[in-house]
Amino acid sequence: MIPRRRERVESLIMQELSLIIQRKIADPRVRGVHIVSVNISPDFHLARVYYSTLESDRDIEMVQAGLDSAKSFIRLEMKKTVKLRVSPEIAFFFDPSIRHGDHMLDLLRKLNIPKE
Repeated sequence: MIPRRRERVESLIMQELSLIIQRKIADPRVRGVHIVSVNISPDFHLARVYYSTLESDRDIEMVQAGLDSAKSFIRLEMKKTVKLRVSPEIAFFFDPSIRHGDHMLDLLRKLNIPKE
């Protein structure tokens, strides 16, 4: 069971990361990135951030490189708004679940089910 405080911090980090990526990063490799979830370690030293993109033609390696290059800037910006004793290290991981779900919806739309 996740302690309530850790759950709140994960939610706050997720909101702040979304705002920082949308508004403060000008790198074109990072455009269209959506934060799916954040898992923070019990000692609050590492935040595992899972992201996704809806654009199927985007190169995930380029997006990952853009996020990795902006990691220190993101951490500094987060330190300004998220008041924690320790500012967590950030590790980005691609999560294909949204892209997979979007693909499944497209397949379902293409099915022509006759109405009775």
